[in-house]
Formats: sequence, C-alpha cells, structure tokens
Amino acid sequence: MKKLYGVIVLSLGLNLYAKAQDTWQQVYTLLNTNCADAGCHSGDLQDFNVTLPSTDLYNALVGVAPTNSSALGKDDKYIDPGYPARSFLLRKVANCLSSDLALNENEGAPMLSGTEPLLDQEIELIRQWILFGAPETGSPVNKALIDEYYTIGGLPKLEQPTPPKSCEGFQIHMGPIFFEPNEESEFFQKYDLKVADTLEVTGLEIVFNDESHHFILRKFKNGTAQNWPQGLTPLNPLTAFDSDKEYVMAWQNNETYQLPNGTAYKWNPDESLDLNFHMFNYNNDILAGEVYINVFTQPKGNAEKEMKSSLITNLGIFIPNNNQPVTFSASNSLSNASIWTLTSHTHKYGKNYDIFLKNADGSKGRMIYDGTYNYLQGFDTGVYDWEHPPTSVFEPFLNLADTINNGQVPNGLIHEATFQNFGSRAVTFGFTSEDEMMIYYAQYVDGVYDILPNPTWTSTCSSETYEAPCLKDSVPNGVAAITGNNTIGLNIFPNPASGVANIEYFLSENASVVTIELVNLLGEKMMVMTTNEQQNTGQHQYQLNSDGFSQGVYFVRLSVDDKVHTLKFLISK
Repeated sequence: MKKLYGVIVLSLGLNLYAKAQDTWQQVYTLLNTNCADAGCHSGDLQDFNVTLPSTDLYNALVGVAPTNSSALGKDDKYIDPGYPARSFLLRKVANCLSSDLALNENEGAPMLSGTEPLLDQEIELIRQWILFGAPETGSPVNKALIDEYYTIGGLPKLEQPTPPKSCEGFQIHMGPIFFEPNEESEFFQKYDLKVADTLEVTGLEIVFNDESHHFILRKFKNGTAQNWPQGLTPLNPLTAFDSDKEYVMAWQNNETYQLPNGTAYKWNPDESLDLNFHMFNYNNDILAGEVYINVFTQPKGNAEKEMKSSLITNLGIFIPNNNQPVTFSASNSLSNASIWTLTSHTHKYGKNYDIFLKNADGSKGRMIYDGTYNYLQGFDTGVYDWEHPPTSVFEPFLNLADTINNGQVPNGLIHEATFQNFGSRAVTFGFTSEDEMMIYYAQYVDGVYDILPNPTWTSTCSSETYEAPCLKDSVPNGVAAITGNNTIGLNIFPNPASGVANIEYFLSENASVVTIELVNLLGEKMMVMTTNEQQNTGQHQYQLNSDGFSQGVYFVRLSVDDKVHTLKFLISK
C-alpha cells in the first residue's frame, strides 16, 4: 500500500508540476495577482475581467479586438498570437520595455496606474508567451532563463536602429529570443504584412547580433501562409526549404541593400513574410537575439522592373573527415535574366566558393563570383570567410542574354565549393554548424534592363525626424556594456595576417582591469596576451603571433573594466 501511495503522490506531483509550468498559467497568475485591484481598468469600460477563470480570461483576450478606438484602428488584438507589438494588453503593461511596445497618446494610461509597474522579467514573460504563439497549454518559454537575464545579467540587447520615415517604409522587429551560453538554435516566424496596398520595396536594411549565423527573408506564395502557424517555431529540416516560400534575401552580417533605380520587390497586402533567424551564442553569457529590418518602400507604379531572387542549393555533398580538400560542383539553367547580386553560404568547413558562367557543352566558362575576393575594398584576401562571405554587386546588371561568356552567350551558371573537414565525423548537407551547406543566392530581373540614372520617386516626408518613444536602458542590471570599437580605436594590422599582427587601442582614462584574448568562432580562448592588468591613459600596443594557428576567422577580445570590445581577425597562410 505504501508503494502504491507513493506512486499516486509522485504522479499527482508530476501532474501539478507540469500544469504549473504552462506559460499561460504563469501569465494568468501575473495578471490576476497584479491587475485585479491595481488600476488596470478605468471608468466604466471593462470588457474583460482579470479575475475570470483561466480559460475564460484566455478566450476573452487571445484574438479579441480591443474597445480602444486607436488600437482597434490598427487592427490590434488584446493578445495577437505571434505579434507582441500588435497586442494591446501587452503594450498597456509593458512600461515601455522596448520602443515597439510604446503606447500612443490615444491609447490611454498604462496599466497598474498608481502602483509599481511589473518587473522587466514579468513583462518579458508575457512578450515571450505571445511571441511563441500565445498557447493556452504547454511551456514554450524558459522562464528561468528570462529571470536570470533580467536579474543576474547577460549580454546587452541590440540598440534599435532609426526606422524609415512614415512615407518611406516601416520597421519589423523579431525577438528578443533568449539563447543560453553556447546554444545553437534556429527559428522561423510568419509575419503578416497587413498593409493597405501593394508595396514596392526599394531597399532592405538589417541589424542583428554579431553572433548570428544567418538571417533569411522569404515570403509565402499566394494562399499558402494560412497553412503555417503564428509565432516562433523551431527549425524543422523537412520544411526549411518548403515550396510554399519564395526566397527574398539573406544576410550573414549587418548590411543595407538599396535596389537599383527603377527596380523593386513587389509585396501584396495579403502576403506574409517568413523570418528565419539562425543563432550560435558562442559566449559564456545569456544572449538576447534580435533582428531589426528596415523596409524602404515607394508608391506602387514607380518600378519598371520587379526584382526577383533565387536560393540555389546543392544537397548532394558528402565530406569525409580526412582533413583533405574536396570540391563539389553543380549547375542550373538560369537565362534570359540580368543579375544584380551574387553571394554564397557554407558552414565552418567551407574553404572556397566560386560561381562561373556555363558553356554550351556544360563546362565552366568565365568566373563571375570569387569567394575569396573582397568586393567592397577590391582585393583578394586569399581566405574564404564562411561567416561573412563576399557579395558581388553588378551595376550595370550582368546580362545573361549577351555574349559575356568569352564571346558566347552563357547557358546557365555553375557553382563550385571546396570543403575541408577537420572534424570527428563525415559531414553531409544539414542545418547546424556541425553539418554543411552549399548554397548561393542570386538577385536578378527578367530580361534585359538598363538601370535608370535617377530614382523614379521623390520622398514627400524627408524632413521628418525620429525620437524613440522609449528611453529605458536596454542593459539589465549586472550586465557589462559592450561598446563600439571606435570608442577606443581598437585596430589590428595587417588583417588578414599570416604571421605577426599588431593590436592597438587608446585609453582615454586609467583602467583598473584590462584583458586581451584571442578567441575562435566557438568563443574558446586560443591566446591570452594580458589579463586583469592596470593600464594608464594613452596608446597601447601588443603583438599577436599567429604562427601555429589554423587559417580562418578569429576575434580579438579586449576587456576594459566593465566594457568589452571585439574585432574580427583573419589568419591566412
């Protein structure tokens, strides 16, 4: 009997524990505890009651339109699954945790008026629950991780970039998504555009964490978005390249793309975007991963050509773990198009990536993309930087209908990638940094097109200024601020280097604790040049001997008191 009783007690305990872990139950407790008698409503306007039973309150909030006319006019909901910034209830209690959660002057006073606001970690719990689709059951949110970030500390959040002016576009915010130290994860989020008319998108600017492996922007084909859930969903390899989605653009570092005059992407009012964020937190602290996308637009009817995009893969790669170079080649028949940009994508075993025009007999013709060439600065680095591969921009466009292939019209494109597997197992095509990929991205217009010398539309709101509605410090208590390298003039030269490199920086005041380290892409310390050293105001210089280190990408990490500065360093051989 005692044994049976113990099993019953254990079973009840596990069931109660599982129920307590439902994120909605945690949110419900927050609202019920803090809002019931704390001025969450005013006047006679109470269309829901936070003291309702859990399921009744859930049904009164999730997907329900608010009575506030301003929020209703924006098509907000009290809780809009997957959309924190469109969730009126969250914005009422958010205490301006971030600018996209601010209230406007017609949306009334914040909730909890006359009392202390919710703690940042409590607000974040509600935001994360909404971001993950606001389910009534289940625990998609790691509450302990959020609590630790906002109390003990973690890496600071991104600073919001200035959004486009009102007549020139809009801003999309994905995240924050909290990553544990050394965690690698990939998420997808459907984003309904909800715009009044067809958009002509003339530019895209992205800002995300340096630790991000990639961000890919796709859009759903007509009539397919309804088949996909709202909110963040983890990577499913079976649907990552689903035919419901069309590729738009990919980024592996912060970059702005302004489309050539006379061209634009065309997004319809009923379309939805697919946001794909891959993060590898190689730090020893919790990371709040975020993406800001500035979408620049113009009134429809101004673009002469629609910009199109393709993501071309070669799934048939097998790389043995013998630490020897192996090269794969594949082709396609892209034709009757004018190419604007080309870029490539591999994981850490990638050593080179080239793209060629294809001859009529299927052989390689003229090279049009060199994976080791720095197109921005105009020189060959000799190293393929797989984390930040180069992008080749053709202005004027590369016309595939012309005799550009050594006097011949090309018959498509060939892409060729070289890998060297120094790991412990053979590698095939896959989605983590321990697998590999062979992908290139192309932006092009159909047919032949000469770029117009001047824009086809002139902004009517260029004199607008932007003032962030929320001025809260984005760095939680206990977090060391990470500052830009230009504040101390951190520099490494030569870079890339094959031997000795010089590290220089300037201290504007005395520092009590200075540490300089060389770390690899996994955040592992490869060399310590000085640790916990007191240094005086002025210029400082150290030498870094890269002999003995493998060719590749590293980071010099300089810690000065409570601030950390990093700079990418390439070792070539």
